[in-house]
Amino acid sequence: MPLNSSVGENGAIKITSGERLTIENAAEFSRITTEALAASNSVFIDFDPAVEIDITGMQILCSACKSSAQSGKTFSFQGPRPPHLTELITACGAERHATCKHNNDSTCIWFGGA
Repeated sequence: MPLNSSVGENGAIKITSGERLTIENAAEFSRITTEALAASNSVFIDFDPAVEIDITGMQILCSACKSSAQSGKTFSFQGPRPPHLTELITACGAERHATCKHNNDSTCIWFGGA
């Protein structure tokens, strides 16, 4: 499944991750995410179970989450967090089990929260 987006019947936008969310497709991932957040109040990512994610992909996820929170929108994911993202979060020390001041003091769903 390639990196793309689609609109559901309820107006939510689903972004499919494709096989990579890395520096090589960061511009496309950022564009798709920005456009989705501009068009809908609810955006979520459907990760390919074997998606490869690097620090650039992780930064785009965090930025999109912050932007959506500031706009009163939601940015989340569907299904389990991919193992590669969990490994990257642990390896770079980005685990968060506290609230995020950029996300309405909610627990971070991306980097360790529920």
